[in-house]
Parts: sequence; C-alpha cells; structure tokens
Amino acid sequence: MPKNPTLKDKVKVYEQFLHKISMACTCMDNLAIQELVQNADAFSYAHRQGNGELSDRQQQELINNKFNKLLDTPKADKAREELRQKRNEIQNPSS
Repeated sequence: MPKNPTLKDKVKVYEQFLHKISMACTCMDNLAIQELVQNADAFSYAHRQGNGELSDRQQQELINNKFNKLLDTPKADKAREELRQKRNEIQNPSS
C-alpha cells in the first residue's frame, strides 16, 4: 500500500476488507472476524488518538499505519495453516 493512499486505493482496501469479513462469517472463522473487527476499531481510534497533541503529519501517519493493517489477520492465518497441516498429515500419514 502506498504511504499516502489515494481515494481509489482506499476504496479497494475497504472492498477487500468487507469481502474478508464476509468470507470469515461464511466460514465461521471467529478468530479472523475478531482480528478484523479489532483492526477496524484501531483504525477508527487512530482518528481520535492523541487528543490534538499530535501534529497533522503525525496524526495522518498514525491513521495510514492503521489503515494499512486493516486486512491483517496473523493469528487466524497461523491457525488456518496449522489446521491445513494437520489435515494433510491425517490424509497422507506416510509423508
């Protein structure tokens, strides 16, 4: 993601974010849903964080940082990968 995303970049990320939430709900991936909601909360809070004590540049950097992490779900990704590995071990015990 660019350091200063354009409106087009932001819309693309928002669409991906909503799609990822939808897929997590469809798959009942509660960990991914939890992480995505936490990301949205952190992004929202970044707009208020600092109570006016940060410079405009610092505030925008904080907002951009949280925006760039909207799609991150490291715990859910790790859990899915571990589950995938276990499933492969069960299906291919000789490996």
